[in-house]
This record gives sequence, C-alpha cells and structure tokens, in this order.
Amino acid sequence: MTATPMVFTHIVNFQWRDGDDVSVTAIVDALSVLASRLKGVRSYVCGPDIGLTPEAYDFAVVGTFDDRDCFTAYRDHPEHQRILNELILPHLRARTVVQLEHAPDELERAPGESLPGPR
Repeated sequence: MTATPMVFTHIVNFQWRDGDDVSVTAIVDALSVLASRLKGVRSYVCGPDIGLTPEAYDFAVVGTFDDRDCFTAYRDHPEHQRILNELILPHLRARTVVQLEHAPDELERAPGESLPGPR
C-alpha cells in the first residue's frame, strides 16, 4: 500500500505597527500575482482582517502547495523576498507562522466528515 501524498499548507498572520500607512492593496496584488505564476500552488488567499474578533492580527496569508519543495520555491523566490523586504517588513510589529502537512482531500471535507477509505 502506498502512502497518501501530503500537501503543505502555510499560514502566516501579520500585525502592523500602530500608525503605519500599510499599502494592503499592493501587498495583496503582489502576493496574488506571484502565487499565480508559480508551479505547485494549489490555493492561495491573502488579505486584511475583517475586524470581527478583538485583538486579531491585521493581515493573513494561507497558501496550500503540492509539497514542501513547492513551498520552499515560493518562500525563497526573489519576488517574494522583495515583497517581504519592501512592503511587509518595514511595517511589521509581529507575525505568527504555522505550517502543516495533510492529505489533499482534507481541504474538501466538511467538518466532522470521515476520511474516505477503509476503517
């Protein structure tokens, strides 16, 4: 029996420094264009917090990649580094990063739904 291939999801949250004028539209546009041009990006969404939870961070990125290598190519890409260095890091107060591997079909299951296959 072969192992189920695992996909790689990267989640990052940014908190901006108080009073900074952050160009959120430029960040969203630049990251979205980059993700659309790279091999192995399964899904990618980013944007500002909508303000429903007090003390939430200001901006989030959630990207799912075919594997670790595809994520590493994204992370190390010169355009990604430019976006970080020019648009994000100058305004950053704090960030959180979580990365996880999971079966591809976990993205399509409803909460509480069982995984397919033998039990």
